[in-house]
Amino acid sequence: MALEYIVGPVLALLVGMKFTHFTAAKQSAQIDAVKELIDSKLVESNTEMSQQTLKVLMPLAKSVTDINKQLGL
Repeated sequence: MALEYIVGPVLALLVGMKFTHFTAAKQSAQIDAVKELIDSKLVESNTEMSQQTLKVLMPLAKSVTDINKQLGL
């Protein structure tokens, strides 16, 4: 009879610990997936931004170069 008072709570504790470990591992995997997605989007965004900046600045740089040539600088 006294054994039941010991085994029940110990068994409940072990099941609870296993469930906690399982959910923590699942959440960790989801967080890693989100991190990878954010990293890839960030790299893509930076690459695209650099290309757009060059598209905007190249005509301006050419115009400044032409003006410098005309002024003899």
